[in-house]
Amino acid sequence: MSYALNHTNRKLTLEPKIAVNARIVVVGASSVGISFLETLVFCSHLKFNNLTLISTHGLPGKELLDTEKRKFLASDHCFNDKDYALMSLCSWVNVVVGRMTGIDRATKHVVLSTDEIVLYDHLILCTGQQYQVPCPTGADISQHLTDREVPNSSQRRYTGKVPCNHFILNEEEDCFKALTWIRNNFITTEDAGRASVLFC
Repeated sequence: MSYALNHTNRKLTLEPKIAVNARIVVVGASSVGISFLETLVFCSHLKFNNLTLISTHGLPGKELLDTEKRKFLASDHCFNDKDYALMSLCSWVNVVVGRMTGIDRATKHVVLSTDEIVLYDHLILCTGQQYQVPCPTGADISQHLTDREVPNSSQRRYTGKVPCNHFILNEEEDCFKALTWIRNNFITTEDAGRASVLFC
């Protein structure tokens, strides 16, 4: 982890802050979610005492990717590893590692995939763009159909078995699995750097 120094001067230390005890839950560690938490944490006149982030793999930037793995991941370049280290959100935000599967608006809680619940007063959904397995249309390719003749399958979801050589690169762990599979099944170790350029 890169070195980070958080400095607070005397004036800011003595300045009274309004404590906000509302339970604010952010779902998703996307660029929007991280930026939202950063804005709350570094607000000069407010102190948020109950911030929670729900993310599948926790805070980003914990496991630093090297350059060849990072080339696999689509990024908007809003934050890099140095930014995450300087923010030190783990000092201010409660991190719940898990996937949200449901929202109960009546009792104000979210349900996780582990059947645990997280209570909230304010819920912020920032799941970001997530790639999905494409769903086959079921069209007969021997008929040479045009796009207009193919049934619209935008609402369909693929529920079958995903092939072992099909990767959906949404997170850092997905990139690591893809590169590991390529190294083990497709190329030698010395060619891995060049392969990462080809697959970026």
